[in-house]
Amino acid sequence: MSIADLSLPIDARLYRFRNVQSVFPMPDWGTLAQWKRKRQAIRQHLWLSTGMNDRTSAFRAKGRVIDTFEHEGIVVENIRIETLPGLYVMGNLYRPKNPKGKLPLVLHPHGHGMHSRTEPLGHGSVPHRAMNHAFHGFAAFAWSMIGLANDVMQLEHRALLSGKDKHICNLLGLSMFGLQTNNSIKVLDYLLTRKDIDARRVGCTGESGGATQTYFLSALDDRIKVAAPAVMLSGHYQGGCVCENTPLLHLDYSTVDYAALIAPRPLFLTGCTGDWTHHMRERELKSLKELYALYGQEDSIDGFYQDERHNYDRRSRERVLAWMVRHLIDPSFADRRVPESRKPIPTRNQLLVHDTPVPPVTNTVTSQKALIATWRDLHARPDRENNIADTLGLTMPARDDLLVRNQTPAYAWPEGSLADNRITYGRFSEESGISCRFVLPGKRKTLLILRAWRSEGACNRFVANPPAAVQRAIGKGYGIVVPLLFGQSAPDVVKAYREQVEEGYLSTSYNRTRHQHQAGDILTTAALIERNLGIPLKDVILVAERDIGLVSLVGWSAIEGATKSGPIVTDLRGIDLENPAHWARHAYFPLILRGGGIPDLARQWRGRRGEISGLGAANRRMFPWAIKTRTAPRSLDQLVSVAAR
Repeated sequence: MSIADLSLPIDARLYRFRNVQSVFPMPDWGTLAQWKRKRQAIRQHLWLSTGMNDRTSAFRAKGRVIDTFEHEGIVVENIRIETLPGLYVMGNLYRPKNPKGKLPLVLHPHGHGMHSRTEPLGHGSVPHRAMNHAFHGFAAFAWSMIGLANDVMQLEHRALLSGKDKHICNLLGLSMFGLQTNNSIKVLDYLLTRKDIDARRVGCTGESGGATQTYFLSALDDRIKVAAPAVMLSGHYQGGCVCENTPLLHLDYSTVDYAALIAPRPLFLTGCTGDWTHHMRERELKSLKELYALYGQEDSIDGFYQDERHNYDRRSRERVLAWMVRHLIDPSFADRRVPESRKPIPTRNQLLVHDTPVPPVTNTVTSQKALIATWRDLHARPDRENNIADTLGLTMPARDDLLVRNQTPAYAWPEGSLADNRITYGRFSEESGISCRFVLPGKRKTLLILRAWRSEGACNRFVANPPAAVQRAIGKGYGIVVPLLFGQSAPDVVKAYREQVEEGYLSTSYNRTRHQHQAGDILTTAALIERNLGIPLKDVILVAERDIGLVSLVGWSAIEGATKSGPIVTDLRGIDLENPAHWARHAYFPLILRGGGIPDLARQWRGRRGEISGLGAANRRMFPWAIKTRTAPRSLDQLVSVAAR
């Protein structure tokens, strides 16, 4: 059977996907007060998506000037900065030779092109723009993207979101996006320790992928007072490189949402006819001008647009330089452009910090394996701030979002068997469609039984002839709810297609995984039980067999974070909770190991009780006292018997 032979399943999540070129609508800013509330949530989510935490932030940037030379009346310093243990940035600080007082600083991240920091390229020149900023009284610092210069080859640039370690890195929140954002912040940390830099006057400008770095750094760090991202910002192209994407980043927000975090600080955009900024004037720039108007800062946003290919050419650079002069040096400066000098730039060899591909330092990280180990050490325990709820992104549906597509008439429920009573349901907001079979409780609690169903037929056989433990529970007066979660009832060909897409390049930046959807369905089912069946969640016991046990534990944690529910009874035999590869197979929730996994989830439990079997000694120690653990595994029949004892 092929997909062409099938009508589409009712659950739209099975075949609806976003990607780097999906069209995001322009944001609805609302009132200024509404925007400020939304702004806080967007910024928190952006920080979370970087994978950085309290310990990465606490690492103090260590800079060292390796060489200094004079060029055309300015001074260039070649600098090496350690931004995390064993990870280094190489860059060049261009500054006036004899400054009068502290210098305003402009950061110059670059786009995707080998040697972009050290050579002029066809679409733009970092050395030209940094040198010209120095000619006009700025300190200008240009540094290389990871792996895109002869002296920064510690790691491959297009790594971490692809390849054999992709899932592990996604779980840990380790991405090229996060590493480069950390580099940007630590570069600024170091430069602002220098006595010749004015921390109150800092700008940032970059082209293409460097523009991506510009608006994400500026969105996160208020020390950036002026931003000028060139030929990048778009509502229909979010950037196609691993360094522009990271898990969870674009589930709900576009780069326009993130760039809006810069407001009301001065912002200058450039665009052109020949790339994804083609519609900048009538879409992105227009939308952001409306936001700046809410602040009463209409004069703090502007742009430059030309009929040209993807570029940061001289004409664009001259206008950005004028913008920086006006906002960082002379507020009365009215010129729209500052002509660029034709003086020669330094040679590539002059700008290389080292003549080796990796810095000659003993602790240098030079392999992905070493990087993962370093990152895990920095993420072994949760942050001080409890942000696991944002990591999971799992919420109970609003009352008007719970969608019932079909159900057995309510008058038949009391006499109906597990095979008779059926509801097809989901969420309006997701266009989802799942189903459950159920028996109402007598004077006992209700068991929500979760299994890793291979097909709808397997579930139908189960409810038609329930195992002995389930029949005993029903006989005692326990209610039973047996759902089919996301993907469990889909035809094999649809499942295979969706799994192929989920494994695709950058998928987790734009789409939820199968396990994320299934955990969300657990919350949707909990809402259905409470609102439609009239059973309080405190009277619901979640029972999950081993193959869906870890997903169920995550879903239960999200319910516990939102309301008070009954305990969980599950089995995790054969799963090592300290092994990221096991999480990838059994509970693929990107960033869930950013705070250590179980210790982070436990913050949601608030002393709630549960029983988990099949755990090794080291794993048992992860759980708080309220969760009973044991080494011996339990079958589904045994789990049901424990829950209904």
